[in-house]
Amino acid sequence: MDIRQLQYFISVAEHLSFTVAAKHHFIAQTAISQQIQAMEKKLGVRLFTRNSRSVQLTPAGTVFLKEAKLLVSIATDAIKKTQNAASDSIGSLKIGFLGPNEKYFLPELIHTIRRKYPGIDLTFTQNTADTINEYLARGLLDLAFSECYDQIEQPGDFEWKTISSHPICATLHVDHPLATQSKIDLLALAKEPFVAIDSLDYHAAYEHLVAFCARQGGFIPKIVSQHRTPETVLLMIEARVGISLLPQFLAFSGNPNLRFIELTGERAWVHSTLVWRKNNNNQLIPLLWHELQNVLSCSPDNLANGL
Repeated sequence: MDIRQLQYFISVAEHLSFTVAAKHHFIAQTAISQQIQAMEKKLGVRLFTRNSRSVQLTPAGTVFLKEAKLLVSIATDAIKKTQNAASDSIGSLKIGFLGPNEKYFLPELIHTIRRKYPGIDLTFTQNTADTINEYLARGLLDLAFSECYDQIEQPGDFEWKTISSHPICATLHVDHPLATQSKIDLLALAKEPFVAIDSLDYHAAYEHLVAFCARQGGFIPKIVSQHRTPETVLLMIEARVGISLLPQFLAFSGNPNLRFIELTGERAWVHSTLVWRKNNNNQLIPLLWHELQNVLSCSPDNLANGL
């Protein structure tokens, strides 16, 4: 089994399509099918269930997908380190990010570092909060743009630097009866169906939602669906599946069908952070933190929109 086969498997798993995966790698569909079959024979398990209409991961395939991504990441990093050792590279940074909030500053930060330090090799991985924490702990990332919540304990072996703080708002469809309110009492949401971020991928955000409703509203939210990305949560709210409590910066998605309304009483906050392992001695981490602070201080428009 080689890296190429792992990459084929990851593509099929992410697209749930042999046809799309084959096009992505510019090979014939029969070729990629043969590679997957060879992997299944080597492993002694079925990775996919497939018929003429659909492709699905088996439980074994779901487990292997996570490990395959780690193996490809390790191999890619080893290749880059070897190449850097034979070049004039200053060093490298493996950076993770969540997605929704970083768009307000990350492009300018990347541009600044590439312009001022062309010898630094930057690689980026977008993932969920819990996967990012795992990758940091295992040394697969040097640092990450993540998030933390008040009264939710964070891993103590990480260094957390707050970039910005955002209030949590009631997030409703514009047709919801409460959508015309300027502020909402949390208790008014007690009987509403809630749409939440997935507890396995964003456990801190999920725990904060449940704990905040219990502490401030005296109720446990009725969570009717969970989703892996904030964008999908917003989509479900727009589809009138339910409501949620979400960071205010998501309002800048500009969706006219959604309302973000301030809560009365004690406010809850989510903090956008830069985080890394305390025992990570990569000397480029302080440099990136310094350049990020410069970017934020020189970008009032970004601060007004999302930070």
